Amino acid sequence: MIKNYLKLTFRNLWKIKGYSAINILGLTVGLTSFLIILLYLNYELNYDRWDPELEKVYKVSLRKAESDISPNTQAPLANLLREKGSQIEASTKISPDATFEAPLSVGEKTFSQSGMISADSLFFNVFPYKIVAGDALNPLQKPNAMVISEAMASKFFGKENPIGKTIKVFNSFELEVTAVMENPKGPTHLAIEIVHRSPFENDNYHWGNWSFHTYVKTKNVLAGNELESAIDQIYYRERLQKEKGKTYPEYIKSTNRESLFVDAVHDIHNFPKYGSSQISTISILLILAILLLFTGAINFSNLSIASSLRRAKEVGIKKVLGSSRGNLFWQFMIEIALQCIIALLLSILILSIAIPYFNREFHVSLSLFGLGSSWTLIAQVIGCLLVVTLLSGLYPAIFLSRYNTTKVLKGDYSTGKQGLALRNGLIVVQFVVAGFFIISIVVVNRQLTYMQHSDKGFSSEQVLRVQAFMMKTREENFDQVKNELLRIPGVQSVAKTTKVPGDVLSDTSTTDFKHKGESYRMGSVKVSQDYFKTLHINLVDGRLFNNNHGDQHTRSAIINEAAAHKLGLQHANGGMYIRYLGCDSIPIEVVGIVKNFNVSGFEQEIQPTVFTIGNEACFFQSGGAILIKISGSDSHKTVAGIEKLWKDIEPGLGIRYSFLDENFQQLFASHISLQRIVTFFGFTAIALAIVGLFALTAFLIGRRTKEISIRKILGADLGDLGILLGKDFIRLVALAVLIALPLGWWAADAWLQSFVYRISLNVWLFTISAAVLLVIAACTIGVHILKASRSNISDNLRNE
Repeated sequence: MIKNYLKLTFRNLWKIKGYSAINILGLTVGLTSFLIILLYLNYELNYDRWDPELEKVYKVSLRKAESDISPNTQAPLANLLREKGSQIEASTKISPDATFEAPLSVGEKTFSQSGMISADSLFFNVFPYKIVAGDALNPLQKPNAMVISEAMASKFFGKENPIGKTIKVFNSFELEVTAVMENPKGPTHLAIEIVHRSPFENDNYHWGNWSFHTYVKTKNVLAGNELESAIDQIYYRERLQKEKGKTYPEYIKSTNRESLFVDAVHDIHNFPKYGSSQISTISILLILAILLLFTGAINFSNLSIASSLRRAKEVGIKKVLGSSRGNLFWQFMIEIALQCIIALLLSILILSIAIPYFNREFHVSLSLFGLGSSWTLIAQVIGCLLVVTLLSGLYPAIFLSRYNTTKVLKGDYSTGKQGLALRNGLIVVQFVVAGFFIISIVVVNRQLTYMQHSDKGFSSEQVLRVQAFMMKTREENFDQVKNELLRIPGVQSVAKTTKVPGDVLSDTSTTDFKHKGESYRMGSVKVSQDYFKTLHINLVDGRLFNNNHGDQHTRSAIINEAAAHKLGLQHANGGMYIRYLGCDSIPIEVVGIVKNFNVSGFEQEIQPTVFTIGNEACFFQSGGAILIKISGSDSHKTVAGIEKLWKDIEPGLGIRYSFLDENFQQLFASHISLQRIVTFFGFTAIALAIVGLFALTAFLIGRRTKEISIRKILGADLGDLGILLGKDFIRLVALAVLIALPLGWWAADAWLQSFVYRISLNVWLFTISAAVLLVIAACTIGVHILKASRSNISDNLRNE
């Protein structure tokens, strides 16, 4: 029986090759899009799940106020929580930035390597990295210990045994390789290749050092809120109670209180309590992929119902010969299932070609069966195939098997109003999806264009960002470095800053300032005198920094408009002072107000910020980068001169530089990727709708050739035929547009809410989208109407 069904299936597919190809290709496109997003979702949800022990690991962060979050914590915090927390088995502190490319030397070879962090000796007690060579018990016990990954062992030492070898860091201190660790079998938010003990660990161990991320591992799996409450009480009792003078229950009722909170490590990437996450992008892509798959399935179902009239006689004869409705149902379901299987095989083939492009676009490492969860993925694919088969074929199979034998054999192939209503409903749904995609494309493109071309408040053109690895380059030797750089032809100005516009990982923490007896939390940025000149940041009131003693020794400050608004300052005419909290005896005069400028993209509001020079007011800050403004006449020669000079400034470390405008564009990378995927999905959905409408129109108009010919004999012209044949389809598309517009408006508004600075939605944007969809549908239908109006009347009537 099955063999017979398969023979009939292949025979029928071959008989209507055109419709079969459209059906299969439509499903293939939908399945391919859905499967690649399914792979992406599996990859993202697999973060930090490569070992069961990670279920007990949490990251500790500090909430200084309701909206002031510090992922960085104090150096002794990890040790305090471990000693006082009865639920905590181990804790560790690590340096935060694994993306930083550090200069490393192995013999005569020099490398610039990212993925390096410093940690204390208990790092491997918290994180279950597998040690494959060297000291597996306590690889970071030595004060100069370093653990490297298998990839780094191969890169630095080739086939030699790396244990006991030394690696020079920053061309200043050497570390000994004590162990080699295995790279995790899944994605991780840390993405580390090297873990080492810092030679400055003891010097930096004090509560004023906020340079670390703290992680704890509990003895048993705990609910996050239970652990959070426990460690917050410890922190208050040991650090704050003496100053606040309240009991813990009294203190937690306070507004803007300082407290600890935790994120389970497997939630950090996708579901952090604060900060950005990829899950919103993934959710959008998944919804779009489901819509595209749904469109392909609708296309399949609609064409199957329309073309079922060709097989009405076959059904009638089979029923006369004894076939039951059940036999006919399963025959048609097998036909549909076979087409779905063919579509799935084609989609897997296309997927293998598309994955490398997707990996480059989204900076991930997807593979069909590469996450150690192959059976889960296979089950998901099989489930997807079953759903698509049922969605695509259940109604057509029931529809075909229910033909009335007597009516069919008498030549009555009418399907009734129920079949017509379903077919029309499917057309409406298909064009609702297409309309939704058109609106999505327009809104995403407009928002991205707005972000890329709106005024950032500063000029990033021809500004070079140079990473100074050594603190003396940024601090005590900066004036000398600046003067040497200014001697290079083409260098116009040189400045430094602790917060670089366009940096992906930018410090968003704030500190307390006092003004007129009130406390205000604002950002603090250390700059040099020519910072505002280098970035062409406009002065609103007062003056910029100069060479006077107050400016150069942290007795003067410049604030941005957001800070001025927060402090209630209209002008900077002198006599207005702020103070760092804890340094009330050192007044800092506000000498200037500068225009707000955007340093962190368009998702966050511009932070109230205080700019000062030097570290002479109790609050030490360093880091960031040196900014060099160059002329555009011969920039290559200027950059070559900077590279040559840098060999003398920081010998043996190499130079890391990038252009500020390129860095700022990196802030939009995820949005650019989303734009490309939405555009691809959108055009695919529109193409499916057009192809489906094209094939359906061709089929239904083809069944009315006799009627068309008679009407032409009676005097009907092209306009009459167009209204007759096209009005029903245009009505359906118009209805789809009316449904798609409010859905698109709602979705666009919800997506735009994630941006503080965004475009405004207007009626014209949606009117144009609706007009585009109606024109596309009209042109698709018009092709067949024109063809039908030009057909030979005598041939049509003779054939009929």
